Amino acid sequence: MKDTAKGKSIAVLAVLSAAMFVYVIDTTLMNVSISALVEDLSTAVGEVQAAITLYTLTMAAFMLTGGKLGDIWGSKRAFRIGLIIYGIGTTITAFAPNIGFVMIGWSILEGLGSALIVPAINTLVRANYQGTKRASAYGVLFGVAAAGAAFGPLIGGWVTTEYSWRYAFAGEAIIVLLVLLSSGLLVDAPKVVPKPRLDAVGVVLSVAGMGMFVLGVLQTTGRGWTDPLVLTLMVGGLLVLGVFVWWIRGREIRGEPALFRPSIFRHRGIAIGLPILATQLFAQAGLLFLIPLFTQSVLGFDAFQTGLTLLPLSIGVLLTSILTPPLGRRIYPKYLVQVGLVVMFIGGYILALSLDGAIEGTDMLLGLLIGGVGIGLIVGQLPNLILSSVDQDEASEASGLQGTFQNLGMALGTAVIGTVILSISLASFNNQVEASNVLPPESKVELAALIAEPLEEANADGLEEFVVHLSPDQQAEIRRIYDTGTIRGFQGAILVGGFVALLGAALAVFLPRRKLESDASVESTIKEVIRTPAIPSVQLEMEDL
Repeated sequence: MKDTAKGKSIAVLAVLSAAMFVYVIDTTLMNVSISALVEDLSTAVGEVQAAITLYTLTMAAFMLTGGKLGDIWGSKRAFRIGLIIYGIGTTITAFAPNIGFVMIGWSILEGLGSALIVPAINTLVRANYQGTKRASAYGVLFGVAAAGAAFGPLIGGWVTTEYSWRYAFAGEAIIVLLVLLSSGLLVDAPKVVPKPRLDAVGVVLSVAGMGMFVLGVLQTTGRGWTDPLVLTLMVGGLLVLGVFVWWIRGREIRGEPALFRPSIFRHRGIAIGLPILATQLFAQAGLLFLIPLFTQSVLGFDAFQTGLTLLPLSIGVLLTSILTPPLGRRIYPKYLVQVGLVVMFIGGYILALSLDGAIEGTDMLLGLLIGGVGIGLIVGQLPNLILSSVDQDEASEASGLQGTFQNLGMALGTAVIGTVILSISLASFNNQVEASNVLPPESKVELAALIAEPLEEANADGLEEFVVHLSPDQQAEIRRIYDTGTIRGFQGAILVGGFVALLGAALAVFLPRRKLESDASVESTIKEVIRTPAIPSVQLEMEDL
């Protein structure tokens, strides 16, 4: 009997670990495969940027809803429904004929599936394990997720380079199907009594507000920040979010179900910590979008080489986030968070300097490693500081809000940083072409547009195909303009992310001065899965450990 129970326990953990692995590794497939997607789907970098942004925005908009639906339907049912939606999405993505189907399959359906799966994993672990076994189960899940986050770029890059990015998504679909077929092994969590109700109006308002604002940011690439449509979307989104806050505040006052209770922001750890978390993810997601774009559009790297280039960042995050959480028992975590954000800025500054003249991925090693160390310091302290600020009955809601702010920060980071890269680079191309004495005046407008294509398509070889028919002096001039313009764009984008990190460091002054409890490092490490290449963290509530 003991062997049978032990075997079932291992099988249950394998099912949950497989679901966790697929979720964690998913985003890396898109980040390291930018050039492959652009080529296969005849699209542009801006469209891939929009797909990545929409993916994180979908999770930001529906993470709280996913948790509520788990309470309404039951965690096991929510887990299964999430797997079905996710599986359909990754299958559509694997066979996508164009970027529109990628947005439907990956950005929307996989994002919705993840919003159901992630909250359910935590509840199902707690339902299937008790005591020390529960702690061990969380530890295994953390190990699987950390490994997937650290080595996901390499795995995704290798599959994309040797075979196709489509095989990676098809492999995900197979794993999801196996997890779904094995989900009968799971013991469902007890029903929530009284059964909660979903605030449908709150869901619609929050989704519409966040969606309009982020869409407005995405439109700035081609239209600029003062375009009437851009301003309408951004201002309109903020107004809708204002209505959303008014709506949920009124429902809380009347004692009616709300998407979340605004009164939770009375805690300084929530009111200050969540915006800081968003600034960190903004800078991080922007970095993890621009480095693959730089290596593929400027250095001509394939997906596997891009994964290798990102490895120092992954190692820095992984080691620091595991080794440094105990410091929170000796030093106020707010100071460690501040140091981490400043270190992120320093790493970004060094990285920006290294881009000028970079040839190999190792040229960017120091900046990426230092940036990873900064991220690791933050994720080892900030999530636990946020969640330890609330009362016991608010822990689940705080965890959901944390996931929302993380994904919203990632969505904005990808949107803004991608826009900055293209805006600065294109402006530089135009200015340099106009000022050139080598290029023929009658062809300058056409040449400026053609120079931009290799960047917009993440294809460094495209520049050589373009200049091959020009005279030697014109070839040299075009290469100089392209290199100078792209370097300016990427350096500017890195510094924008760095200054956002410094803004977070300034906000951290107002965090509460509270040292972590003796078990805080364990909780924080397991609760906050390592975030590497654009991977959203998995929210695990550990109050019963």
